[in-house]
Amino acid sequence: MQPIWYLIKKEFKQVFRTREMLSIIFIAPMIQMLVLGFAISTEVKNVSLIIADFDRSRISREILQAFEHTDRFRVVGYETSYRGIETAIHRWHAQMAIIIPADFGRNLQRGLQPEVQVIVDGLDGNTAGVALGYASGIFQRFGEVWLQQRAVARAAAASPPGHRVVVEDRLWYNLDLKPEQYMIPGIVVVLVTIISMMLSAMSLVREKEIGTLEQLIVTPLKRYQLVLGKILPFLILTFIELGIVLMAAQLIFGIRIAGSYTLLAGLAFLYLFATLGLGILISTITHTQQQAMFVSWFFIVFMILMSGFFVPIENMPGVLQKVTYINPMRYFMYIMREIFQKGSSLQFLLKDWLPMTAFGLVIFTFSVLKFQKRLT
Repeated sequence: MQPIWYLIKKEFKQVFRTREMLSIIFIAPMIQMLVLGFAISTEVKNVSLIIADFDRSRISREILQAFEHTDRFRVVGYETSYRGIETAIHRWHAQMAIIIPADFGRNLQRGLQPEVQVIVDGLDGNTAGVALGYASGIFQRFGEVWLQQRAVARAAAASPPGHRVVVEDRLWYNLDLKPEQYMIPGIVVVLVTIISMMLSAMSLVREKEIGTLEQLIVTPLKRYQLVLGKILPFLILTFIELGIVLMAAQLIFGIRIAGSYTLLAGLAFLYLFATLGLGILISTITHTQQQAMFVSWFFIVFMILMSGFFVPIENMPGVLQKVTYINPMRYFMYIMREIFQKGSSLQFLLKDWLPMTAFGLVIFTFSVLKFQKRLT
């Protein structure tokens, strides 16, 4: 045990002696979390909107005020011709246009169903679909409110209290509908993956570059002692980084963790078998730190894209959904969000932590054996 302890102290001294390594471990993740936390959101806001009101009635003005008084849309101009609308969208001045035809207000007062034209730039299909949903909701609410204002007295008199239907809405887990409560746990998973994988891969390759790995091989250290002495410091540093990022995320973004910190730490420990194992594997197939960084980034990009972080796995094609089952990040992404938002216990996470642990142990064992083979 003492040789392993000396090797761990050596690794910590080497890490804290290098400013670049300290920046990668502590400063870079904080900057990434801040940038990604504020930049990445599932919400669609400030959709640039132009309006063509050919009706110019009181009702049409009330509709336009509903669009102006929401953060979902940003009115950037008013047009009086279809040609101007086409030009504005073509030149990226606007993403959406609303055209209220003449006699809209009069037809609505007559009990007819007047049509409103909504034109959306469909280059970004996701934004276009969500923006259309927002616009439809505003029109629907306006129509219901307008009709209720004229019929509420008659309906109240005609309907006895016992025949009324009351709908009670309840929201579970994310009560304030904060996108950060869903996205920040995913960002934490991404940062932990990047730090642990790159740190282990680049540090081991650095030993080969400067020739100190060969010096360690000729020492009386046994191979398992050398492997443990090189891996344990990365494990400890990653846990420290996880604690710092979680604390900063809750303080800066005002989110909360509903579940157990102990459970989260235990499952994170199991997940690190996979990421550290991949880092060790990368160190055995690369010869320079630059190569290790590029190969690590290749694996990380694949893991992020196939984890459900950006795109829900359920929205992927069937073939790709099956591919995600070999991605350990997929399982830890679900685990992190479940513990953060729902406070799930271990029994409800069984379908995720069991395959994650199995993959982690397989990857870690194979990588250590391959690394030991390189030492012989």
